[in-house]
Amino acid sequence: MGLGWVVTLQNNSFSILGNDRLEKDTSNNALFAEYLALKKGMLEYVKAKGQGPLTVMGDSQTVINQMRGIYAIVDDDIWNIYSEITNIIREYELDIHFRWVPRVQNKQADHLSKTKQKVRILYPNDREVLIDLQNSPATGKIRKNIAMMNSTPVPTNAMYKRLHTASRDVLSDRSLFELQEMAGKKATNIAAEAFPGKQGRNKRHQAQVLRWMLRGLAMDLAVKKVRFDSMGRKKASNKVPVKTKEKNSPAKKKTHSSGGAKYYLNRRAFAF
Repeated sequence: MGLGWVVTLQNNSFSILGNDRLEKDTSNNALFAEYLALKKGMLEYVKAKGQGPLTVMGDSQTVINQMRGIYAIVDDDIWNIYSEITNIIREYELDIHFRWVPRVQNKQADHLSKTKQKVRILYPNDREVLIDLQNSPATGKIRKNIAMMNSTPVPTNAMYKRLHTASRDVLSDRSLFELQEMAGKKATNIAAEAFPGKQGRNKRHQAQVLRWMLRGLAMDLAVKKVRFDSMGRKKASNKVPVKTKEKNSPAKKKTHSSGGAKYYLNRRAFAF
């Protein structure tokens, strides 16, 4: 049985997504899975240093009402995990409120619970950085943006969009082979696994991943950055091109009236 949770940190405007599988066999697996998702989501919130008040929304009326003290708990397994959750609330002094929502309003968490592939969140302290920012060729605004992304658990699309080099740097003209030599085997393997194959496009993507790593962007974020840029270019190429006026074509004439006489204006002539 699967479980999923979504933690939205309003102060940082991003969400932490998570899912897992229920391995333990209990007397009420469905209810226990709901509680386990609640516990794991709260631990993610604490780990991300979320600042309350915290509103917990779930589509299980039983869990919400038991956490609010409205329904009694008679199952031993449920009581044990309920106690673990209340201990977390007390230990971290969480200002917490529980609210029931219908499942139709909880689609994201419901989808995560049914997703077989596990969602993995890398927190700033868990991330691997190839080169320290102080020693990277990144300067000014780009260095500031990289530092911000490296310290953000789940960078937003806007952050990826803002992260770009305004001009060419010392890494821009380096070949893939040179970048691999500079980055080392581990970084090279990460780039190759993210964009496998020897086609020109994949080799360019591998080179871009290594460039971002060598600029100081965390390894996992470097891969996501290149994927984000690739998706953006793909969307742009699918847009219907806007028909533009040819350079040598005369501008459209406009007719104005002046005291009964007409005159025409365009780029080339003025006549009346």
